Amino acid sequence: MVQEFDMEEDFETLLREVAPKQRRWVSPGERVTGRVVFVGEQHANIDLGDGLDALLDLAGIVGKSGQNKLKAGDRVDAYVLRIRDRVVELTVALGKGQQNNEMLQEAVGSGVPVTGTITAVNKGGYVVDLGGIQGFCPMGQIDVRRIEDPNTMIGQKLQFRVTDLRGRDATLSRRALMEAEREQKARQTREQLTVGALVSGTVTAVRDFGAFVDLGGLEGFVPASELGWQRVRPSDVVQAGQTVEVQVLRIEPSLDAKGRPIEKIALSMKAVGRDPFETVRDHLTPGIVLQGTVTRVEMFGAFVEIIPGVEGLVHVSAFGKRVARPSDLAQVGKTAVVSVLGIDPIQRRLALSWIAEEQLEELLDSDAGIPHNPTAARVIGVLKARTVSPRASQESLALAPSAPRAAQPPKVGSLHEVTVDKVETFGVFVSFAGHRGLVPNGELGLPFGTDGRRVYPPGTRFVAVVQEVRGDGKIRLSLKGAQDAEERAQAQEFMAQQPARPTGAAIGSLGELLLKKFGPTGTIRK
Repeated sequence: MVQEFDMEEDFETLLREVAPKQRRWVSPGERVTGRVVFVGEQHANIDLGDGLDALLDLAGIVGKSGQNKLKAGDRVDAYVLRIRDRVVELTVALGKGQQNNEMLQEAVGSGVPVTGTITAVNKGGYVVDLGGIQGFCPMGQIDVRRIEDPNTMIGQKLQFRVTDLRGRDATLSRRALMEAEREQKARQTREQLTVGALVSGTVTAVRDFGAFVDLGGLEGFVPASELGWQRVRPSDVVQAGQTVEVQVLRIEPSLDAKGRPIEKIALSMKAVGRDPFETVRDHLTPGIVLQGTVTRVEMFGAFVEIIPGVEGLVHVSAFGKRVARPSDLAQVGKTAVVSVLGIDPIQRRLALSWIAEEQLEELLDSDAGIPHNPTAARVIGVLKARTVSPRASQESLALAPSAPRAAQPPKVGSLHEVTVDKVETFGVFVSFAGHRGLVPNGELGLPFGTDGRRVYPPGTRFVAVVQEVRGDGKIRLSLKGAQDAEERAQAQEFMAQQPARPTGAAIGSLGELLLKKFGPTGTIRK
């Protein structure tokens, strides 16, 4: 059989196979990554991929000794300075020796960063030495976060983006440069970030309700309950700048304060480590006597920590004698001697009974000795016999703490004492009862133009009422609403304390006219 060919289609296929691939192209100001091919005295040849080569000016990347720090094969990040005669020229930043008005004017259009040293701080911002040319960086443009003490920036050599140039005065922004780099990192992070992934991040801020972690351009949040298996204050576990390993729990689309789409990322440090309950559940058999520490006391019993992250409950019926209040015997922080009544591996619950010190010698089985226990639990011995009823064991297991659960959203109309975490131009962010919300300026009762940082600096506490709980978890509160509610309550209390007016008593001429017009129920009479 003779095979038939479509000459037109075959010719097009052949052309596609032999034709060179379309070369990649770049624009001034674009940030690129390439591989060093050759290093000369003043320039290095860089392979940007897809058949595109470039020249990198080495003036900005020499060490203190004057020697360049690049060698063939290195990867380098740089900016496209210009394209001249079809040659791509790169720079890591404009150094002081390179900067003049012409170069700075080019930097305004291209976005290539310039290098400068902060020499002074004034009311409006930072004075920056660009090497013979003075630059100014407004206070809000020095970082993506607020700098608590601006004087700590003096003497630092940093990179800036030139936003305006008038004569020999340049207006700079370091924040714009950081946000662009952050967005580039965020794009790479988004491609790799999935629920359940174990990732490394840097703690950026610590609050009473948890910690914020930078995952590489994207910020996630670790609630206090996910920082560890113990009940701890976040500041006792992590500090700003610390590198931590976390697991991604949830990734939810949300909006930032300006209405821009962002990812709401929930993280857990607790999930990375081994559950301490798993280390003890097979070794804490009923009858074992051990030492622990009282962590909480309730009306129904006392919670005793056996090892960090594992608590058991001594029910009020398991104290060995009738007690009016568990606090009569158990105080927070006190060392307690307890025996294991029962353990529920499914619900992760542990039931304990209290042993008084004067009864310890009598109840311990001296022949049994101290059983081997490979865990960190402080085992003392074994009971001679069961001295607590099965009912106490069942009640202790029923009330013992299980795996932590997420906090329930607050109810609209509920009052809470809140703490200011952050002040913005549109209001203040506050934390309360494991939640975070916003009190807009209109609900703070501040006169127009008032500086919120002066009136409600971070750490300020006040009572606010929950106005709205949105489906995406955002909470809006009101200080004015809480004050109005308090005034109404005081007015109602005052009215309730007033003696009742006898029926038919005179209420004044105006009151009589109103009664004739509207009647006692407020209905207009015709």
